[in-house]
Amino acid sequence: MKKKIGLIVSLALVIVFYALAVTMPATELLTPASYVYAGVFLSVIVLLLTQALPDWVVVIGASALMILTDAVFRKTGLQSAPVFTMSGLFGAFSGSTVWLIIMVFALSAGIGKSGLLNRIAIGILSLFPPTYTGAVVAMMCTGTVLSPLIPSVNAKVNLLIPFATSTTEEMKIKPRSRQALGLFTACYLPAYLGGNAFITGSVYVSVMCGFITSYAQSLGAQGASFNFVSWLVAAVVWFAVLLAGTFVYCAVVCKPKEKLAFSRTFYKDRLKEMGPMSRNEKIAAAILVTALVLWSTSGLHGMDTGMIGWAAVCVMCATGLIAPSDFNTKIPWSLVVFIGSLLGMANYMSSLGWSAAIANVLGPALAPLVSSPWIFVPFLCLFTYALRFLIIEQNTALVIVMAIFGGLMNAAGINLYVIIFVEFMSSMCWTVPYMNPFAMATLGVAGGKYVTFPEMRKASVLYMLINLLGCLASIPLWYALGFLA
Repeated sequence: MKKKIGLIVSLALVIVFYALAVTMPATELLTPASYVYAGVFLSVIVLLLTQALPDWVVVIGASALMILTDAVFRKTGLQSAPVFTMSGLFGAFSGSTVWLIIMVFALSAGIGKSGLLNRIAIGILSLFPPTYTGAVVAMMCTGTVLSPLIPSVNAKVNLLIPFATSTTEEMKIKPRSRQALGLFTACYLPAYLGGNAFITGSVYVSVMCGFITSYAQSLGAQGASFNFVSWLVAAVVWFAVLLAGTFVYCAVVCKPKEKLAFSRTFYKDRLKEMGPMSRNEKIAAAILVTALVLWSTSGLHGMDTGMIGWAAVCVMCATGLIAPSDFNTKIPWSLVVFIGSLLGMANYMSSLGWSAAIANVLGPALAPLVSSPWIFVPFLCLFTYALRFLIIEQNTALVIVMAIFGGLMNAAGINLYVIIFVEFMSSMCWTVPYMNPFAMATLGVAGGKYVTFPEMRKASVLYMLINLLGCLASIPLWYALGFLA
């Protein structure tokens, strides 16, 4: 029923706004193409909210509809020049963002296939004392070390969560207890969310960089370009708060009253079972170290971060770490198409007058919020938390936030990095199951015995508090970096 309602409402929106395009006189801000865009854009949001069609089908279909409409309007004289073009709506596919996303998934496939990450994880875990606090620190350190090494948060978390489960079992911790949640959270938060502090640590960072560039061009607002070091610098305070908050909760709040320990050789025995490093692990290690060195020194040699990654992918293909079938099956092509097409649609928000129109209407009401980062940043966190109860897809939530606030950023002297980073990090909560399907998948990987969703919801509330504090604590740094005026 929900899908049918979505289809009907989206069709009605298109019809209404197409009628406005034909009947409403053009103004200084809005033209017939503006109404077409509004109708299609709103219908896209409805279809994504109701999941009436696959995401990539929605955005491709919307783009096709606007291009076809453009041709009809020019034939009938409603507009004189092309507005919706292939290069405009699909231009993101010729830019760096989409190719960076594809590279991230391909690189993750090669590193994950080699088995190197498993060895690194067990090696780090074996270094810490076999106590509850030692296990918490071990999980956190392992997730932190792995964060910049592989761009797939799914791969990192799915690799580490079984270790949290096996350690919980070895320590004879009761299912659904605070201690079980503590070990789970110590593994989950640094690995899943901490990767966003590194440009190589999460595909979400590639998406954020793409939106920063896309919206900066569309809105004529202040954006920024990043490399490995500059992104880490901008996110380092948020990352430090994430780690500190995670440790306090897991090692202090969830600490057991009685002493819990496990065998000193628990992880060392597993490391011995793996035997010496295989050929593929050695090759992956050499490629990864070389790539990390080049990424972190890009400010010195000037080489493009994305092309460094693609060179690494090519070497992996040449050495057999990535097979042709992996390139076809390990990359979520529907997600790539969805993000690329959504970026293209976002470019029209300002050029067709809607950013200015929305800013003119909402500006007087929102100006007090936007005028001070100390008010706007926490408001945006809380607004996004509430919005995620309605908006399932993270990118859709970001588009809605940018439609409301994007046009106000330039006048307020706020760099688009701030609004996009704060919104995207705030949208990664999982307070209810439908908010974040990946969180539910992680519970399945963990076995669903020691931690179930009611306990995992507590970790989401914890993250929401940590994220709010981290974003607030980052404000002085963002002032120093020139992202706030």
